[in-house]
Amino acid sequence: MRYMATLYVSDVMDQVAATVELLAWEEMYGPPETVYEMTHTWPGLGLDDPRAWLLAALRGICADMSKAASRRVEAAEPLGGSHTLSETGDKRI
Repeated sequence: MRYMATLYVSDVMDQVAATVELLAWEEMYGPPETVYEMTHTWPGLGLDDPRAWLLAALRGICADMSKAASRRVEAAEPLGGSHTLSETGDKRI
């Protein structure tokens, strides 16, 4: 498996936006498959130093990606939960 990530970060007005795309190859050659793509936004910090700005952006991306993964795990409903067609699980017909 090979991976390649592309990051686009822009600072517009008072917001920072970062788009992350992760490509994966099953084989050594051939077309890649997009396995992750997300745009993250957060308030800007008004940094003038380019290195500090990039470091803050990379930290923001990492923090958002970590939150998204943990939120998905915490929000998972057990099978037959209240969000089924009958809204009571599959115990009542």
